[in-house]
Amino acid sequence: MPRVLAPKSSEPIRLIETKTGPRYRVVVDAAAKGAGRRQVTKTFDTLPEARTFAVETKAAINRGDFTAPSKVTVTELAEAWLADREAESRTPGGIRTVSVNGYRSALDAPLRHIGDQSAQAITTTDIRNLLRSLATVGGRWNRGLSHRSIVYALGTLRQVFNFGVERGVLAKNPAATVRPPKRQPGDKKPIVVWSVQELTAFRAYADANAVEPWFRTAIRLTLCGLRRSEVLGLDWSHVDLTTGTVRIEQGRVKTGRGKETVHGDAKSDDSHRTVPVEAVHPGTKAALRDLWISQGQPTAGLVIVDAIGQPVDPDFYSRRFRALSNAAGVPDLGSIHNVRHTVATALHDRGVEPRKVASLLGHKVTTHLAFYVPTSDSGAAEAAEAAGQVFAAL
Repeated sequence: MPRVLAPKSSEPIRLIETKTGPRYRVVVDAAAKGAGRRQVTKTFDTLPEARTFAVETKAAINRGDFTAPSKVTVTELAEAWLADREAESRTPGGIRTVSVNGYRSALDAPLRHIGDQSAQAITTTDIRNLLRSLATVGGRWNRGLSHRSIVYALGTLRQVFNFGVERGVLAKNPAATVRPPKRQPGDKKPIVVWSVQELTAFRAYADANAVEPWFRTAIRLTLCGLRRSEVLGLDWSHVDLTTGTVRIEQGRVKTGRGKETVHGDAKSDDSHRTVPVEAVHPGTKAALRDLWISQGQPTAGLVIVDAIGQPVDPDFYSRRFRALSNAAGVPDLGSIHNVRHTVATALHDRGVEPRKVASLLGHKVTTHLAFYVPTSDSGAAEAAEAAGQVFAAL
């Protein structure tokens, strides 16, 4: 029979008898000075294990980075964080519901890989290995995620683990120093934009072939650079039929769950703006007036509703827009959002100051320059020709 070692009287360890034999129970006071009593208890099979735990726990307490042992899994921590975000979305000035659902979607693949593991057991190496898995077999049907999805997943995981640190579940964030994989050629989806001639050709085709007043008006507003959410969330109380302007104060977006949509504040502080839609596309004021009359001259309520007065589904509007653009014979933009890129590019090419275009579109100048003014071979060719003229003059 192995010899049973007895702990020293000065050690926070007691020898106890259990059904499986003698064991060593460590009881360490983990309370900060002035705080209420808080003890950490853990039982071990051997005295060396108990002593190691006692020493390491006291050292962590003295450093101020001690966290009590926890069995909380990564999934449980993520659900607690999402619940906190959902509560925030219900408060004035909080994040949007669609953002919460975006976080939930971003966590789907990571949680299928590490969700059942203890949050405290996750290491930085585990996170790096996770990113490799996400890039190869991480998505549904064992397909790798896109670079954008991996970046979003990592960013969301960081927030979850930060939440764990704040709540005292984790001593540190294992994802804090992990960098996303480098973007590879082909990772970035090319942005398709129309030329000015293509946009005006589509506008004329839509005016003639978009039979429903709501659809024709919605297209007009979209061609002015409004986001889909701003078009579908526009209220009659924010439309000035005298000046031909609309005031952007809110949006209507899909929550990510079926056809459910929610109304909310405009996307950002920069999104709150007045857009002179008649100045952008003459005839838009008349389209708005015709729609207003057909709806009984309302003073408030959604501008874009169908024939029976129901809000238009965002995806349905996008499909109708895409079908009409295909029928008009203009290039397929891939996304209705690229109309905004078209407007930005057209104005940039004509020398309009970035801050003014950003004000029209409702975003920051940095966003405008980084994402809304794409580079292209044709742009490079024009720059090269201009450079040749400059250097020839020397």
